[in-house]
Amino acid sequence: MKLKYILPVALFSGAFLFTSCLKDLEVDNSNPQELSDFNEDYVFNKIYGNLVLTGQTGPNGDSDLDDIDEGTSNMTRLIWYMNVLTTDEGHCWWNDPGVPELNRNSWTNSNVLTKALYYRLMFGVTLCNFYLDSATGDDAATKQKRAEARFMRAFHYFYLMDFYANPPFLTKLSSENAPQIQRADLFDFLESELKDIIGEGSGNEVLAEPRTTDYGRADKAAGYLLLARMYLNAEVYTGKARWADAKTYAEKAINTNYELCQTPKNGFSAYQLLFMGDNDENGAQNEIILPALHDGDKTQTWGGSLYMIASNMSSKMCDMDLYGVTDADGNPIKGYGTSEAWDRGVRARKQFSQVFFGATASNVIKGVPKDVVANVGDDRAIFYTNGQTLSIETESSTGNGLVYMKYNNLHADGTAGHDPGGRFVDTDYPMLRLAEAYLISAEADARMNGGNCTSAGVERIKALRKRANVKPGNKYDGLAADALTNVSLEDIFKEWSREFGYEGMRRMVLIRWNRFAGQSEYKWEWMGGTQAGTQFDKRFNIFPIPDSELNANPNIKPNYN
Repeated sequence: MKLKYILPVALFSGAFLFTSCLKDLEVDNSNPQELSDFNEDYVFNKIYGNLVLTGQTGPNGDSDLDDIDEGTSNMTRLIWYMNVLTTDEGHCWWNDPGVPELNRNSWTNSNVLTKALYYRLMFGVTLCNFYLDSATGDDAATKQKRAEARFMRAFHYFYLMDFYANPPFLTKLSSENAPQIQRADLFDFLESELKDIIGEGSGNEVLAEPRTTDYGRADKAAGYLLLARMYLNAEVYTGKARWADAKTYAEKAINTNYELCQTPKNGFSAYQLLFMGDNDENGAQNEIILPALHDGDKTQTWGGSLYMIASNMSSKMCDMDLYGVTDADGNPIKGYGTSEAWDRGVRARKQFSQVFFGATASNVIKGVPKDVVANVGDDRAIFYTNGQTLSIETESSTGNGLVYMKYNNLHADGTAGHDPGGRFVDTDYPMLRLAEAYLISAEADARMNGGNCTSAGVERIKALRKRANVKPGNKYDGLAADALTNVSLEDIFKEWSREFGYEGMRRMVLIRWNRFAGQSEYKWEWMGGTQAGTQFDKRFNIFPIPDSELNANPNIKPNYN
């Protein structure tokens, strides 16, 4: 049975095994101790389910975390908030608790969203530790699942390292207060742990070979790519650059049997297939290394991919021919696959739109995505621009800022979504996909060669632009993929935005380029709280450990003052 369809077993049957102390954001211990009988399958599935599911009865009603709207406590939604709303990509006009402070780079250690992500990640670590403490079988299947649990623990700790720098650290359940680990030491632990489970250590708990286990479960390619991402950002985390290692492990991922999704289907571009309701079977699954699994009937949540879709849409778009594709009878497929439309809560900031349209507003054609993609000359320019301005002059005006419609819940084969009510989505959210390895390899190559790619690095960028069907005369540089002969770091900076816009990675890129906090050379709309953009303090390169954690655990010191 596909993992996607057994996730609800954990939701309804297994997660009750944990105590409720993590259900309160004002927690006094993030490691539940009162455990009943261990059911290996339930807990194993709950580990993966933590990427999407938010509680026991989903989409709301018995949340893992209290003191926050349950849909907002979704892990992928929170990661997206921290990496998109704080950067040059997206702006949300809602006044939901915590959102305005992210938009304006002015959060504190009591911000409900930064706090919720901290506890969501710690909850994931706790699930993994519980499984590893309890699943002690020596058979091959258990060893592989233990390797996956170790990977997922590393994945959660990676985000804790990236967002919070010096989190509590435990690899077993304990009744003692967790000690605090320093960022560079956590990096060393994760490096060793990931190398061990991809088979480069002395242990016998090893991830499956790439694409030999169920879609949705971590395999060696996930380990390679997470290591490559860590090495690319190693100078931020440890003070020491690791460009060669980043390129090595990116190439390891590229040289597996994962491949870029390159074949259009039923009128949808190959790039669009990655973000659709059937991306587990339309060809995108060949590229997606680790998805956060969604099913509109069985894994319902107000976060995850539904948030990525509905927060960008308005009700009038439900009846529009947005993508220029038809069903089997030749009728236009209208809408975007869900009835949910949240009034264009999120719109693109000018600086993100300009990497597709160039510097001037006159380049922005008015239209729906099918028109804009054709005009820009890049399949990744999935914008809705009718009635929208390029710039966000007024935060609360839904007509300010272009609408980026990257995600939808349509099925390329024309079939309906799984939710009988037509609200919840099937679109798996790509947490790790192969294209990232291409960009990591190219960036590391350029950084090792004076700021310009060698021919090998140029080929990696060309592959992504070919897949995106980049045409000569496109709005931003006028070059078709095959015309590229030189790729600079500045080119790669923009290519990260085009390829991975709205995928929850931009903050990481800006920090690596020293274009986030503590600098004034690069600005974006509403940066630091002003429409033109204002410098904000370098301490905002990390998020604060919540005040509730500092009060509960005397071992944990503030990660900035």
